[in-house]
Amino acid sequence: MAKKAENDAKKDILNNVKDKVMAELNKEIKASLTSQVNQFKESFQEEITRTINEEVEEVVKREEKRIARSKNFALFKKNVVILILLAITCYFGYCLYDVKYFNFMKSDCEKNGNCMVSNTDDKNSNPTEEVIKDKNWYMENYGYLLNNVQVSLDADQVSAYYLYSKDYVLSDIKVSYLLNLAFKQVDSKNIKENSLNVTVDEEVLKKAFENLFGSLDNYKASTFSYNCLNFQYDKDKKRYVADNKECSSNKKILENITDMYEEDNKLYILTTATIYDENEASFYTFDNLFDAKVANVTPNDLESNSKKLNKYQYIFKKADDTYYFDSITKLK
Repeated sequence: MAKKAENDAKKDILNNVKDKVMAELNKEIKASLTSQVNQFKESFQEEITRTINEEVEEVVKREEKRIARSKNFALFKKNVVILILLAITCYFGYCLYDVKYFNFMKSDCEKNGNCMVSNTDDKNSNPTEEVIKDKNWYMENYGYLLNNVQVSLDADQVSAYYLYSKDYVLSDIKVSYLLNLAFKQVDSKNIKENSLNVTVDEEVLKKAFENLFGSLDNYKASTFSYNCLNFQYDKDKKRYVADNKECSSNKKILENITDMYEEDNKLYILTTATIYDENEASFYTFDNLFDAKVANVTPNDLESNSKKLNKYQYIFKKADDTYYFDSITKLK
C-alpha cells in the first residue's frame, strides 16, 4: 500500500512537470509562430506594396506616352490646319490687292494724288512741302470764288439770268450787278435793318466792292437789287436804302463746278448751270426759259444731266496773291 502511494505521488510529480514543460514549450512555439507570422505579413505587405507601386508606375508611364503621342498628333494637325488657312488667306489677300480692293483704306489725298511730300534732299535745310494741285485741291482752297460771283436776285425775274446770257468781262457788266455781288460780301453787322427798311453805308459797300474786284475802277453809285430788296442811293447821307420786304420763288439757279485749274496766274473754273423749277421739278436752260429741258428731276440730278445743260468758264486773275474776277464765258 505504501509503495503504491509512493508510486502515485511520483506519477503526480511527473505529470506536473510534464504539464509545466508542455506549457512552456507551447508558449515558446506560439511566440515563435506569432513572430514568424508577423515577419511574413510584413514581408508580404512590402512585396505587395512594391509590386503595386511598380505596376502603377508602369501604367502611368504608358499613359503619359499615350497622351504625349496624342498631343503631338493633335498639335501636328493644328499646325497643318493653320498653314492651310494662312495660305488661303494670303491667296485671297493677293486677289483683293490685285483688283485694288484695298484702295478704300487710302487717305483722301492718296486717292486724289495731292498728298504733302517732304523734300529732304538737303539734310541741312528745313523740310519743304510740295503740293500736287488738282481739281479737288483747287475746289477746297478756291471753290468759294464761284459763290462770290453768283448774283442773288429774284429768280422769277428774267434779269436774274443776265450774267448767263452771253460772254462778259468785268468792265462790261452792269454796275448794278457788281453792287449786288459786293453787297453779298458785306458782313451782316454792317447792315442796318428794321421793319421798314434796310440800310448800308456807301463806304462799307465800296470796301466790299474793292475786296471783291481788286479796285474801285468799275464802281459807281447806282440803284441795285438784292433778292427782293431794291436799293436806292441816298446822295445826301451817302448810303443805300431799300424797303424791307421778303420774297420767295419756286425757281433758283443751280451751278456745279466740273473742273478747276491754273495757268499763267489765272484761275479757271468750269461749270454746269441750270434754272431749277421746284414746282415743276424741271431743269431749264438759259437759252429757253419757257420749255423745260429735263423733267422729273431733283437738284441732285444736275451732274447726271450736265450734257443737256449750259456750260460756263470763269476766269480769275491773280494779283498780290489774291484772285479777282475777270470774265465769264458761255461755252454752251
